[in-house]
Amino acid sequence: MGGGGAGRARARVSWRALAASALALWLLAAALALAPLWLPPLCCAVAAVRFRRARESELRAARRSHGISGCGGERGREKEEAAEGARHRARLLHRYLGDQVELVLAGGGGGAAEDGDRAPADP
Repeated sequence: MGGGGAGRARARVSWRALAASALALWLLAAALALAPLWLPPLCCAVAAVRFRRARESELRAARRSHGISGCGGERGREKEEAAEGARHRARLLHRYLGDQVELVLAGGGGGAAEDGDRAPADP
């Protein structure tokens, strides 16, 4: 009696359920086989996101400690203008010193050499 009922229950399994089970097993095997290929790019992406967030929070903390607001407050704007003026003066000074070095190397600054007032060099 018990053996006959088991045969009927087994015969009732549809082909559709069997195909779905086979497909699920095949997809699971494919996903597990491809997992080693997914892990390195996934880890790199996670590390990049974490690095970016840490960098942004570090920059926000630096802005807060220096009194520069994120939306460009008055105090931050004044500091920014002062820094820009200092950079401009540094560029002008660098250009001036470069011009002076060129003049010295070219010998353009010696009017005494033309007049013969320079003492002769010892041989």
